[in-house]
Amino acid sequence: MDSIKIIATPPGQAPEEVRREWVGLTIPLPQQETGGFQMGVLGGKAQNLGSYQVLSRDAFALLLAKSQPAFHWFVEHGFFGSYLVFAREVCEFLPGVETVVDHGPLGMDNPDESD
Repeated sequence: MDSIKIIATPPGQAPEEVRREWVGLTIPLPQQETGGFQMGVLGGKAQNLGSYQVLSRDAFALLLAKSQPAFHWFVEHGFFGSYLVFAREVCEFLPGVETVVDHGPLGMDNPDESD
């Protein structure tokens, strides 16, 4: 599995202080290309078309571990999409780097683990 590392503040509709908290996080990429319709986190036009799509549950679990205020901004603004998109120019592609994500803080079990 591959991952991306956020190396600069991503563009987007969230306030800059919220977007800045993504910097330094390593987020796993889904095993399959996702594609499909994209929109901004507050609705309207997406600013990161043609970029890396990650599972929002992975990204938000990692963000919550780093910054509760940034995570809560997304909760307060009602973003619950399945994917987040990060512009390629703010990411470092990490081929073969598997990132383990603890979904427990989000109140969800890891969907890849069997009971």
